[in-house]
Amino acid sequence: MKTSGMKSLGLQDIPISDIDISFRLRPVDDGYATLLAENIQEAGRLRQPVEVRTVKGGGFRLIAGAHRLAACTKLDWPTIPAFVFEATEDEARLAEIDENLVRHELNPLDRATFLFERKSIYERLNPETKNGAQGGVGGKRNENETISFSKDTAARIGLTDRTIQLAVKIATGLAPDVKVSVAGTAIAKTQAELLALAKLGPAEQRAVLGMLLGDEPKAKSVREAMAALTNRPAKVADGYAKLLTAWRHAGTGERRAFVEFLRKDGALDQFDADDSEVAA
Repeated sequence: MKTSGMKSLGLQDIPISDIDISFRLRPVDDGYATLLAENIQEAGRLRQPVEVRTVKGGGFRLIAGAHRLAACTKLDWPTIPAFVFEATEDEARLAEIDENLVRHELNPLDRATFLFERKSIYERLNPETKNGAQGGVGGKRNENETISFSKDTAARIGLTDRTIQLAVKIATGLAPDVKVSVAGTAIAKTQAELLALAKLGPAEQRAVLGMLLGDEPKAKSVREAMAALTNRPAKVADGYAKLLTAWRHAGTGERRAFVEFLRKDGALDQFDADDSEVAA
């Protein structure tokens, strides 16, 4: 998939040993690569060439086609047909991401990871977009950036704006170590669970995963886990999570205004009274 700015050097047969496959966003599924190798051997050819870019000092770096390359390696092919390009790191990464997204083979967690990486690259390649959102404040500015990115991405790869915005929420909301823990589990395949998890703070995310992914799971969903951890019924736990999310996204002025509302409403005094009764 050619991305604007990439210069095509045509279709070439290149040595597989000259192709660098490091720094991939998605690992190769060995089972799928084996199946693909059988299909290639049966067909007697590779129907779709891989895509690579030239690198300084000689050799190539893979852009798209990791499973095809792995399959041909399994077949002991010395060379492989490849579309060769001159491209920057960002241009090549964007092509890799779009190639995966267009195929629609990603689970919700992988899709979120790819789309968040695409958003970062998109903003580097289109700084005027990020600058155009500077008029916003806090969450509003981030929201404007995401909407601009999602419209461009939706037009290129066929996903809806909403799907893209939710994916970015998942990618930005999950702690890095939580993403690693979730990968390969049933949670990674369920967007609703990922979104519920992304609304929590890092410590809460880890606590919830401890209940969901332990040797003897103590909950069946993020909602149930939060209810158990907070000693609240599930509906109350949902409301608690929403309040935490709103608080974390609020600015200092908004937080002060909310605390002042609680004070005037008498809620803070009521909470103090309740605590005193419990202590007694």
